[in-house]
Amino acid sequence: MSAGAGRLLAAIAFFWGLVPGQFPEGQKVRAADQPTLPEQQLDSAGKDDFDVYQGAIPVRVFSFEQDEDLDYDSQPDDWTRRRGLEFRQYVRAEIDYRHASHEKRSLRIDANGSGAAYYSPPIPIDAFHSYVMRASVLTRGLQHDAALVSFSFLNHRKQRVERLLMPPVSGTHKSWANLKIPPVTPSSEVKFVVVGCHLVHSEEMDLSGSAWFDEIIIAKLPSLSLASNFETHFRKSDSDITIHSHATGLDDSHQGASFQYNLQLVVEDVYGRTIDQTVRELKPAPSTEATARSGKQTDQTVWHLPVYPPGYYRVHASLLRNDSTVVRKSTAFAVLNLVEKSPSVGEFGWNLSGAHHHIDYPDLLAIAQQSGINWIKIPVWQDAYSHNPAAVGQFLTELRNQSINPIGMFADPPREIRQKYAPDWGGISELFVSPPIVWREAANQVMALYSPTVTRWQLGDDNDSSFVGMPELHRTMDEIRKELQRIGQIRQLGVRWNVGSAVQRNPALTRNFLTVIFDEHETLESVSRSVGEIQQAGYEAWVLVKASKPDLRDDPHVRANDLVRRMILSKQTGCDLIFAYNVFDPEYGLLEPDGSPSELFLPWRTVSLALNHSQYAGSIQLPGRSQNHVFLREHDAVLVLWNDEPIEEDIYLGDEVIQHTVWGDKRRLWGDARTGRQKFTVTSVPMILTGCSKELMDWRMGVRFEKGRISSSLAEQEDTLIVKNAFPWTVQGTVQILPEYAWQITPSHIPLVAQGDQEVALPFGIKLPSRTNLGKQTLEIEFNLGGAGISHPFRVYRDYLVGLGDVRMEIVLTPTDEGGVLVEQIVTNQTETTEVIDMRCHLLIRGRRRQTRNIDGLASGQSRKAVYLIPDFENLEAKDLWLRAEQKNGRRILNDVIDEEQFYKLLERNTTPKESASNN
Repeated sequence: MSAGAGRLLAAIAFFWGLVPGQFPEGQKVRAADQPTLPEQQLDSAGKDDFDVYQGAIPVRVFSFEQDEDLDYDSQPDDWTRRRGLEFRQYVRAEIDYRHASHEKRSLRIDANGSGAAYYSPPIPIDAFHSYVMRASVLTRGLQHDAALVSFSFLNHRKQRVERLLMPPVSGTHKSWANLKIPPVTPSSEVKFVVVGCHLVHSEEMDLSGSAWFDEIIIAKLPSLSLASNFETHFRKSDSDITIHSHATGLDDSHQGASFQYNLQLVVEDVYGRTIDQTVRELKPAPSTEATARSGKQTDQTVWHLPVYPPGYYRVHASLLRNDSTVVRKSTAFAVLNLVEKSPSVGEFGWNLSGAHHHIDYPDLLAIAQQSGINWIKIPVWQDAYSHNPAAVGQFLTELRNQSINPIGMFADPPREIRQKYAPDWGGISELFVSPPIVWREAANQVMALYSPTVTRWQLGDDNDSSFVGMPELHRTMDEIRKELQRIGQIRQLGVRWNVGSAVQRNPALTRNFLTVIFDEHETLESVSRSVGEIQQAGYEAWVLVKASKPDLRDDPHVRANDLVRRMILSKQTGCDLIFAYNVFDPEYGLLEPDGSPSELFLPWRTVSLALNHSQYAGSIQLPGRSQNHVFLREHDAVLVLWNDEPIEEDIYLGDEVIQHTVWGDKRRLWGDARTGRQKFTVTSVPMILTGCSKELMDWRMGVRFEKGRISSSLAEQEDTLIVKNAFPWTVQGTVQILPEYAWQITPSHIPLVAQGDQEVALPFGIKLPSRTNLGKQTLEIEFNLGGAGISHPFRVYRDYLVGLGDVRMEIVLTPTDEGGVLVEQIVTNQTETTEVIDMRCHLLIRGRRRQTRNIDGLASGQSRKAVYLIPDFENLEAKDLWLRAEQKNGRRILNDVIDEEQFYKLLERNTTPKESASNN
């Protein structure tokens, strides 16, 4: 769709009340989709070959052929043309004999400065079936007008209950737009449906151009539903599971053909693997009015499942008629460890703006209580003007009673106010910078209803960045606050902000808030910088976490990983509050419109429950080098960790450690009986460990070496270990430094005595063996405190650098055509002074004579190499290499020991030099 066409169709939709959430004349209006062009078709056929429209039985077809114009007046029989000021009769409208999408005729309306509408006779329908609608539309020469097809559902008094709208079509097109509306199940009060063919206009009107309508089909399907409420979507762990499905409209025949029905039910885990399935036979039973009045279903299926472990599960139901699938339904449920109530305090929250949902308030409250949140952003302007604003007020009150603080959002203003501004306006700021007389009355109604409960308010939703860059923002917000406070008290007022946008200083004492979005386009550095700038400017910084864009090829863990890591990094920024992006968004949300969880719900819940009201502390070094983040809570610590390659970590973290998966499962991590160390496998999927010793985490993060680096000299050298006692009491014990190689550490056991919160220095000596590699070496430091507050000795891991770092050695291995290996030992002089060095280089292989080369006169900034040939490497008994470079009459010694596995890896990338583990 071009930008111009998009603006036109948006204007038409806006002018005719199709803006989501705005219902003219009190009618319930649903647009089938956003405005589209003919080349874009609305379809719900799904990802495979299943076509929901193919199995539908036509109830009525309007093709405007000869049998629909029996009186030959070029008007469709029994249709009604609307009259009125907006629907002038001079607009030409008739059956066209020259244009058709399928047969020979269609209904044409010519634009001529007015709207036009035709309505079909009422078509009987019922609440037992679901219905699909199809229509073909063609437009030519339209610039300001559009063709629109509507379906009005009427009660027994022929009063409209609901209206469905197909996307408007405008412009000039060669081909017909084939529009579709997915299955819709009418409510029990609906008895008829009426088709409407409209020529609608925006603020301007076309004087020429035409619209054609053809092949309008209303077809019926059986109605299939899966029970949907809090209890069906959120199952307590260790409890039995039942799936309830209801099928109605199981017609026993059509045009002489008999029908048989089967219901296929499948349960899949988060990976899409089938874990349970069943097929049930359903008996056809014609629907009757008596059945409708009683409210009984014609067929109900109850499927009992075994106990499932905590996790995310999908249920797929397929209704087969004569072995062909005609209807599909899917839902999801989460098995979880329920919490009794929401946390009393915390920084995580939800945003309920944007997409609509079908959940009643009690269920939404129950879900929120289980989600680890203490804040909810909720649009209330439309609710204040709804038929039941008290229900919203009761919901807000119950949220506060459950320690969940509501933030009211002034988004989607009333239609009579919104229509005073352009359809493509910049955002809510245009309204609030207008004279208060424009919006005061509408805002006061909201404040009067909800301000006793809601004390924090946001102008616009989290997609409205219209306040960004506004001069004197603090002054504008202060003036708006004063107007709103005529009715109720406002504790905080906020708006959406952009990452990287400059923030003006807020001189007021009140800390209003600015919300920034953390999505896949932002980095930790950019968000952290914005959070810091916002807070320094005198505002609170709120972060809205948005998952990555869905990709059908992705492993389900990929988006969960991205979301979890973004939540963790948001905590790391030091922001004040963290919100989930629009909870009901079809791509990025945590919940589906029916209240079932999306695959992102459990990861969000697991992290928010674990990290709520915690303080980011940093990270520790693990023996397997898994990336991790430490969060301190009141009585324990939380460790979140992952590794791009699966690896087993072996470390003592305390005696009450609980391992959590992002999908909600948890288990106790038992330590080794002798060492106390817990073993667990870390993968790319973030793992959360709660119950870790807070003191051990602080202790580990507080250990450091004074120097942390020594030369490669064989002489004894000195360093100091700095230790801070993280326990509130005096500890006494010993420290043992356990190097990876045969280093000599003196003394072998270093005495340790430290009072609570005291930092002590422990000197020690180091003597290196001749085969010590250069660069980063891992040292294990074992603390034995004699049971002073912990059950076992524990180890801290620290990197230690060997070498001065001014001479570097690289190794390149290249296979020869004769089956040998060419070894290149490249030495680079990186000394800052103009030092010239002489090096004696060696290649040592067990069972072979030493090969020696000299590199003399190596000036600063130069690289030279020594070359060796191993003619028959495969015949070697021991396939490990020791390359050594000694400075003649100097203090530098460079070592690189390459084992067999490293050798072959290096040989595979023979054109890429391998830099030794570090510099000398």
